[in-house]
Amino acid sequence: MPTERQIAANKINAQKSTGPKTPEGKAKSRLNHYSHGFAAATILAPEEDVNELGLLLAELTCEYKPMTATEQILIEKMVHNQWLSLRAFRLQGEAFLGQTLAGDSFAVPQNLGLLIRYHSTAERNFHKAHNELVKTQRERKKSEIGFEPQNTWQPPEPVPDPLPQMPMEYKINPDFTYLSPEKAAKAAVLAKAA
Repeated sequence: MPTERQIAANKINAQKSTGPKTPEGKAKSRLNHYSHGFAAATILAPEEDVNELGLLLAELTCEYKPMTATEQILIEKMVHNQWLSLRAFRLQGEAFLGQTLAGDSFAVPQNLGLLIRYHSTAERNFHKAHNELVKTQRERKKSEIGFEPQNTWQPPEPVPDPLPQMPMEYKINPDFTYLSPEKAAKAAVLAKAA
Protein backbone atom coordinates (compact mmCIF):
# COMPACT_ATOMS: atom_id res chain seq x y z
CA MET A 1 0.00 0.00 0.00
CA PRO A 2 1.59 3.30 -1.06
CA THR A 3 2.17 5.94 1.54
CA GLU A 4 0.98 9.55 1.26
CA ARG A 5 4.50 10.62 0.49
CA GLN A 6 4.78 8.11 -2.41
CA ILE A 7 1.44 9.25 -3.84
CA ALA A 8 2.52 12.88 -3.75
CA ALA A 9 5.86 12.04 -5.43
CA ASN A 10 4.01 10.07 -8.11
CA LYS A 11 1.75 13.06 -8.85
CA ILE A 12 4.78 15.36 -9.18
CA ASN A 13 6.55 12.90 -11.49
CA ALA A 14 3.43 12.43 -13.61
CA GLN A 15 3.41 16.16 -14.38
CA LYS A 16 6.86 15.87 -15.91
CA SER A 17 5.92 13.13 -18.38
CA THR A 18 2.71 14.03 -20.20
CA GLY A 19 3.57 12.57 -23.59
CA PRO A 20 4.59 14.24 -26.81
CA LYS A 21 3.53 17.83 -27.40
CA THR A 22 4.56 18.51 -31.02
CA PRO A 23 2.82 16.99 -34.06
CA GLU A 24 6.10 15.27 -35.04
CA GLY A 25 6.43 13.73 -31.57
CA LYS A 26 2.83 12.58 -31.63
CA ALA A 27 3.30 11.01 -35.06
CA LYS A 28 6.42 9.22 -33.87
CA SER A 29 4.87 7.97 -30.61
CA ARG A 30 1.89 6.64 -32.55
CA LEU A 31 4.22 3.96 -33.91
CA ASN A 32 5.69 2.94 -30.52
CA HIS A 33 4.00 -0.46 -30.51
CA TYR A 34 4.00 -0.94 -34.28
CA SER A 35 5.25 -4.42 -35.15
CA HIS A 36 3.88 -5.56 -38.51
CA GLY A 37 0.86 -3.37 -39.29
CA PHE A 38 -1.66 -6.10 -40.10
CA ALA A 39 -4.08 -4.89 -37.44
CA ALA A 40 -3.28 -1.19 -37.84
CA ALA A 41 -5.86 1.42 -38.78
CA THR A 42 -3.70 2.64 -41.66
CA ILE A 43 -2.88 0.60 -44.73
CA LEU A 44 0.69 1.86 -45.21
CA ALA A 45 3.57 0.82 -43.02
CA PRO A 46 6.33 3.42 -42.47
CA GLU A 47 8.70 1.70 -44.91
CA GLU A 48 6.11 1.28 -47.71
CA ASP A 49 5.68 3.56 -50.71
CA VAL A 50 2.30 5.24 -51.26
CA ASN A 51 3.05 5.47 -55.01
CA GLU A 52 3.26 1.67 -55.31
CA LEU A 53 -0.10 1.36 -53.58
CA GLY A 54 -1.58 3.98 -55.91
CA LEU A 55 -0.16 2.15 -58.91
CA LEU A 56 -1.75 -1.12 -57.78
CA LEU A 57 -5.11 0.64 -57.36
CA ALA A 58 -4.81 2.27 -60.79
CA GLU A 59 -3.91 -1.03 -62.48
CA LEU A 60 -6.83 -2.93 -60.97
CA THR A 61 -9.20 -0.04 -61.70
CA CYS A 62 -8.09 -0.01 -65.36
CA GLU A 63 -8.43 -3.77 -65.59
CA TYR A 64 -11.92 -4.10 -64.07
CA LYS A 65 -13.36 -0.67 -64.98
CA PRO A 66 -15.82 -0.28 -62.07
CA MET A 67 -19.16 1.30 -62.99
CA THR A 68 -20.81 1.36 -59.56
CA ALA A 69 -19.78 2.23 -56.02
CA THR A 70 -20.03 -1.44 -55.04
CA GLU A 71 -17.59 -2.44 -57.76
CA GLN A 72 -15.19 0.31 -56.65
CA ILE A 73 -15.38 -0.90 -53.03
CA LEU A 74 -14.63 -4.47 -54.10
CA ILE A 75 -11.60 -3.27 -56.09
CA GLU A 76 -10.38 -1.36 -53.03
CA LYS A 77 -10.79 -4.52 -50.94
CA MET A 78 -8.74 -6.40 -53.52
CA VAL A 79 -6.01 -3.74 -53.37
CA HIS A 80 -5.99 -3.73 -49.57
CA ASN A 81 -5.71 -7.52 -49.31
CA GLN A 82 -3.10 -7.76 -52.07
CA TRP A 83 -1.07 -5.11 -50.25
CA LEU A 84 -1.28 -7.05 -46.97
CA SER A 85 -0.36 -10.27 -48.78
CA LEU A 86 2.73 -8.63 -50.27
CA ARG A 87 3.67 -7.21 -46.86
CA ALA A 88 3.36 -10.62 -45.19
CA PHE A 89 5.49 -12.21 -47.91
CA ARG A 90 8.13 -9.48 -47.55
CA LEU A 91 8.19 -9.84 -43.76
CA GLN A 92 8.60 -13.62 -44.05
CA GLY A 93 11.69 -13.06 -46.19
CA GLU A 94 13.03 -10.48 -43.72
CA ALA A 95 12.47 -12.90 -40.84
CA PHE A 96 14.50 -15.60 -42.58
CA LEU A 97 17.20 -13.07 -43.48
CA GLY A 98 17.37 -11.96 -39.83
CA GLN A 99 17.82 -15.58 -38.72
CA THR A 100 20.57 -16.08 -41.30
CA LEU A 101 22.40 -12.90 -40.30
CA ALA A 102 22.17 -13.95 -36.66
CA GLY A 103 24.10 -17.10 -37.59
CA ASP A 104 21.21 -19.53 -37.21
CA SER A 105 20.36 -20.18 -40.86
CA PHE A 106 18.44 -23.42 -40.24
CA ALA A 107 16.14 -22.14 -37.50
CA VAL A 108 12.54 -21.21 -38.15
CA PRO A 109 11.77 -17.57 -37.29
CA GLN A 110 9.64 -17.17 -34.19
CA ASN A 111 6.87 -15.13 -35.87
CA LEU A 112 6.76 -17.17 -39.10
CA GLY A 113 3.46 -18.87 -38.20
CA LEU A 114 1.79 -15.52 -37.61
CA LEU A 115 3.09 -14.12 -40.89
CA ILE A 116 1.92 -17.17 -42.82
CA ARG A 117 -1.53 -16.85 -41.25
CA TYR A 118 -1.77 -13.17 -42.21
CA HIS A 119 -0.55 -13.99 -45.72
CA SER A 120 -3.09 -16.76 -46.28
CA THR A 121 -5.91 -14.67 -44.81
CA ALA A 122 -5.10 -11.77 -47.12
CA GLU A 123 -4.91 -14.11 -50.13
CA ARG A 124 -8.26 -15.67 -49.26
CA ASN A 125 -9.89 -12.26 -48.79
CA PHE A 126 -8.45 -11.04 -52.11
CA HIS A 127 -9.97 -13.97 -53.97
CA LYS A 128 -13.27 -13.55 -52.17
CA ALA A 129 -13.47 -9.87 -53.19
CA HIS A 130 -12.41 -10.78 -56.74
CA ASN A 131 -15.14 -13.40 -57.05
CA GLU A 132 -17.74 -10.97 -55.69
CA LEU A 133 -16.56 -8.30 -58.17
CA VAL A 134 -16.77 -10.66 -61.15
CA LYS A 135 -20.23 -11.83 -60.07
CA THR A 136 -21.44 -8.24 -59.56
CA GLN A 137 -20.14 -7.15 -62.95
CA ARG A 138 -21.72 -10.16 -64.65
CA GLU A 139 -25.08 -9.39 -63.06
CA ARG A 140 -24.82 -5.72 -64.03
CA LYS A 141 -24.06 -6.60 -67.64
CA LYS A 142 -27.01 -9.01 -67.76
CA SER A 143 -29.36 -6.32 -66.48
CA GLU A 144 -27.99 -3.79 -69.00
CA ILE A 145 -28.81 -6.00 -71.99
CA GLY A 146 -32.19 -6.94 -70.59
CA PHE A 147 -31.38 -10.56 -69.86
CA GLU A 148 -34.33 -12.41 -68.45
CA PRO A 149 -33.57 -15.86 -67.10
CA GLN A 150 -35.78 -18.42 -68.78
CA ASN A 151 -37.39 -21.07 -66.73
CA THR A 152 -36.67 -24.07 -68.92
CA TRP A 153 -37.42 -26.55 -66.18
CA GLN A 154 -40.94 -27.90 -66.26
CA PRO A 155 -42.38 -30.12 -63.57
CA PRO A 156 -42.69 -33.71 -64.75
CA GLU A 157 -46.08 -34.95 -65.76
CA PRO A 158 -47.69 -37.28 -63.25
CA VAL A 159 -46.83 -40.89 -63.90
CA PRO A 160 -49.87 -43.20 -64.15
CA ASP A 161 -50.15 -45.82 -61.45
CA PRO A 162 -48.63 -49.02 -62.88
CA LEU A 163 -50.86 -51.21 -60.69
CA PRO A 164 -54.45 -51.44 -61.78
CA GLN A 165 -57.09 -50.64 -59.23
CA MET A 166 -58.01 -53.75 -57.31
CA PRO A 167 -61.63 -54.75 -57.20
CA MET A 168 -63.35 -54.04 -53.92
CA GLU A 169 -63.38 -57.69 -52.79
CA TYR A 170 -59.56 -57.89 -53.05
CA LYS A 171 -58.77 -54.85 -50.92
CA ILE A 172 -56.65 -55.51 -47.87
CA ASN A 173 -58.53 -55.81 -44.61
CA PRO A 174 -57.22 -53.18 -42.17
CA ASP A 175 -57.96 -55.54 -39.26
CA PHE A 176 -55.57 -58.13 -40.68
CA THR A 177 -52.57 -58.85 -38.49
CA TYR A 178 -49.42 -60.34 -39.86
CA LEU A 179 -48.38 -63.76 -38.61
CA SER A 180 -44.80 -64.84 -38.58
CA PRO A 181 -44.07 -68.15 -40.36
CA GLU A 182 -43.78 -69.95 -37.00
CA LYS A 183 -47.15 -68.62 -35.79
CA ALA A 184 -48.75 -69.40 -39.17
CA ALA A 185 -47.54 -73.03 -38.94
CA LYS A 186 -48.88 -73.29 -35.39
CA ALA A 187 -52.22 -71.80 -36.49
CA ALA A 188 -52.43 -74.30 -39.39
CA VAL A 189 -51.85 -77.24 -37.01
CA LEU A 190 -54.54 -75.92 -34.67
CA ALA A 191 -56.96 -75.44 -37.58
CA LYS A 192 -56.47 -79.06 -38.77
CA ALA A 193 -57.00 -80.33 -35.24
CA ALA A 194 -60.29 -78.48 -34.89
